[in-house]
Amino acid sequence: MSNVLAVDLGGTKIRSALVTPGGEIVAEDVRLTEACLGFKGVADRILAGMAAVAAGRDTCGAGLAVPAYLEPGTERILFAPNLKWRNVDLKRELEDALGLPVWLENDANLAALGEHRYGAGRGFKDLVYITVSTGVGSGLVLGGRLYNGAYGGAGEFGHMVVDPEGPFCSCGNRGCLEGVASGCAIKRKAQELIKSGSGRRMLELAGGDLSAVDSRIVGLAAREGDSEARSILASAGRYLGIAIASVANLLNPAVFIVGGGVARGVGNYLLEPAVEEAYRHVYPPYRGSLKILPAALEGREGVLGAAVFALERLAGSCNG
Repeated sequence: MSNVLAVDLGGTKIRSALVTPGGEIVAEDVRLTEACLGFKGVADRILAGMAAVAAGRDTCGAGLAVPAYLEPGTERILFAPNLKWRNVDLKRELEDALGLPVWLENDANLAALGEHRYGAGRGFKDLVYITVSTGVGSGLVLGGRLYNGAYGGAGEFGHMVVDPEGPFCSCGNRGCLEGVASGCAIKRKAQELIKSGSGRRMLELAGGDLSAVDSRIVGLAAREGDSEARSILASAGRYLGIAIASVANLLNPAVFIVGGGVARGVGNYLLEPAVEEAYRHVYPPYRGSLKILPAALEGREGVLGAAVFALERLAGSCNG
């Protein structure tokens, strides 16, 4: 079997890779998503990333991890809130351009698959992967298999309501975890703090440009010891921990794995409060078995999961 193209499409970045059947990344490309370009513009950027990693080498298909809810059976994107897409057919757009089969799946689902096969989830039959990046999502591996739910929507962890009086979310609801613990939420809280007259160190690190204050800047300030930055991250972490405890009480999985660009960028200033809060709220008999680990693949869980997804479907079509 030939190599496959794998893409992790995020609200901020597009990571593309050429991956061997054994899971080795042969070539990699990272570029900005530029969601402001709209559907066609982002599709063109995905194709450019694929062309960069393929570089004339043979490929037999492509897998894409997308931050979206997909129509079961067609893989048509019904809703991608952070890209502001509704009812678009990225699969067909790419297949027509590439002349290859393309498979799409939710990004957090495929990150879960990547960590299960190659990362912190190896050896566990059941896991919940949580991505904290532009938004917040999750993927479930139960009994060793990706779990999608009856209608393909399992794992919308970021849209659990954790504060009914909280801010409005990109999905239109109020008080979602994504609205209080995502990269966008951390950025909003930091900018609000600065507008109120505080947060001076964060503004300094951004060169005095309020619009440049984001989760990365908050993480830098926190590592310097800035108490305001640490407070913002601790608040987000506590909400994350409450949500983890709720899912632990429902599913009792073997392990939770926390990844995503924001989680990597701010490290323990988010994860430690999350772990503390999760232990505080989980059903007491589960405390001894509750495991919460950082992702091990350093941002490549999405492309590796997308590669596994494509390779399994190619093998299935060959065997079929």
